[in-house]
Order: sequence, then structure tokens, then C-alpha cells
Amino acid sequence: MMKHKLLSGLLMAASALPAFAQSEASAQSKTSLPGGESRPVTSVYAVEMGSHDVLATYLSPLHYKGTRYGVSGEWSKAMPFSPEHAVMQFDGAAHFSRMLNPAQTASMVGLTADFNWGMSWRTRLPYDIQVTAGGAVGIYGGAYWLLRNGNNPVEAIANVSLSLRASVSRPFRIGRLPVLLRDEVRLPSASLFFSPEYGETYYEIYLGNHKGLLHGGWWGNNFRIDNLLSATLDFGRTAMTVGYRFEAYTQWACQLNTRLTSHSFVIGVIPGGIGLKKRPNRIPSEVVYSIY
Repeated sequence: MMKHKLLSGLLMAASALPAFAQSEASAQSKTSLPGGESRPVTSVYAVEMGSHDVLATYLSPLHYKGTRYGVSGEWSKAMPFSPEHAVMQFDGAAHFSRMLNPAQTASMVGLTADFNWGMSWRTRLPYDIQVTAGGAVGIYGGAYWLLRNGNNPVEAIANVSLSLRASVSRPFRIGRLPVLLRDEVRLPSASLFFSPEYGETYYEIYLGNHKGLLHGGWWGNNFRIDNLLSATLDFGRTAMTVGYRFEAYTQWACQLNTRLTSHSFVIGVIPGGIGLKKRPNRIPSEVVYSIY
């Protein structure tokens, strides 16, 4: 019943996005530069739903599998010192998940949030291909709650990281409709993360046992990848994006293993479009530095 309610809520949110996009597109502001140049903020608002697989040995040695739901936002803008090449990006996401053990006799719920800010350098290649590469600083955290565990029912996740980020995109047309095919990968590479000792309860931490809770992370003990493959349909004043997101997170510390894997379908709107479709009311001398 709860799954059906969550699915209905996400569908209602997705149906409300186009109306929200139209209102934001009319109110979206541009930062003007000398010579008729502008750097509009490109905003993406999306909902997603998919499968989620969790192994959290602090709570249980069993894999828990279920469904994950989420909302996300992304805001990008060309920078004034080099609008053709430098792009600033901020994004945030929140996810709720519910899983069952293999025998479907115990359930686990999870709530996570993710925020990242970074800069990328873009280059245009032949055949209208655009490649970006850069870095970002991010915060990732949340908790997983095993409902039937009365001793240590919750595992907390807290992670601050420096990430590598890259993307490749190419526009094409379906009839007269401009479409942008894009693949973007974010790979946290150096991090500080939280993990208790093996068998250590959160009550002991509350009483003052704070030794050894913070760990330095790299790909060997704290690996995460976020890959979004998407197609954006630019209608002019509004664009719609649909895509597939693969996300994996592994953490190994103090003989405790945490593995989170998700496959999600993503649908979102971009108020104001992405600049592939020409608008008749645009000033001829105006140069617009879109992020695409």
C-alpha cells in the first residue's frame, strides 16, 4: 500500500512539473554581459524511481532489495571570466527507499541526501560533440533503519568528498525537434567518512567513545559512482529530459561492509529550454552562453 501511495505521489509530482516549468521560465532571469551577451541559469527538476539493493553488515549480513524514490535539482551557469568554456554547477537530491530481506520477513527503510558544487571546463569537438571535465566538492549522508533490529537498528552514513566529473553530449534532431543525448559521470575520489568500530553501538558513541570514527577514503575503501544517461527534448521555452541513472556506493572500514546499488528511471523538466531551439523573439546580436 505504501509503495502504491509513493508511486502515485511521484506521478502527481511529474504531472505538475510542466506547469511549474512554464511559470519559472517566464520568471527566469539572465545575467547580462557587455556586448549583448547573457549567461542564463539552466535549471533541471526531476523525479526518479527504480530498484535498490542494500548490504549493510553493521545491521545484517543479508542483502535487502526493494524500491527507491527520489527528487533532484540541478543548476548550471556559464562563468563570466570564460563563458564559452567554464561552467559552474550545483546539484542536490533526496531519496527514500524501502527494502525486504530474501525471505521477505523483515524490512529496511533508507533516507539519503546528496549536495555537490563544482566547476567544469568544456570543449567543443567536431560533429557538435561537447566534452566537459572538472571537479566538485560534495556532502552525502543519511541513514538506513532495520525495523526488526532492537539492538543496533540504524546505520548512519556521512561522507564529505572531492569528486571528478565528466560528460559528453551531442545534439541531433527527430524531425524538427532538437534532442540532446548526454552521458554524465561523477566519481568521488578523495573523502572523509564516518564509520563506527566493529560491534560499537551508537549509545557508546553518545557516552563519549569518539575514537576512530573518522576515516580517510579513496577508491579502495570508499568508492562511489553516479552515472546518468539522458535524452533532452528541447521544445523552446521548456525542455523535458528522460534518462537512466546507475548509482553505486561501497564503504569498507573496521571490518564493516556497506554496499548500495540503484537503477533508476529519471524524468524531469528544464524551464527555459537548453538553447537548441531558436526563438523568434531573441535579439539578433545577443550571444547566449547556454551550458549545452
